[in-house]
Amino acid sequence: MILWGTGDCELTFDLSEREYCQKCQQDQDFALRLKYEYGHFYHLFGWVMSKQYQLVCPVCVHGWVLNPRAAVALIGSNPIPFYRRNGWAVMLGLGVVVGMAVVYRPAG
Repeated sequence: MILWGTGDCELTFDLSEREYCQKCQQDQDFALRLKYEYGHFYHLFGWVMSKQYQLVCPVCVHGWVLNPRAAVALIGSNPIPFYRRNGWAVMLGLGVVVGMAVVYRPAG
């Protein structure tokens, strides 16, 4: 049985910016959040399919998309867990190691 699939996640941060909300018609503290979709193989070997940094109103969830570089500069590091972001590279490395072990096994 092969266990693979996709998922989505939403991360919020303690960073906010005071802006005027067009829908609420008043000033609100817009919160920074990251929404991303990922694929996975056995829930360990993942890859990010899409990601979007957003500033959203806490009342009506209206907002806009941010430049990813600017958002990461505000946060300080990439908040997506390693296994969801670069798990595919670990799977590739394990595949190479197993392949080398099969090809170069001792004669006997």
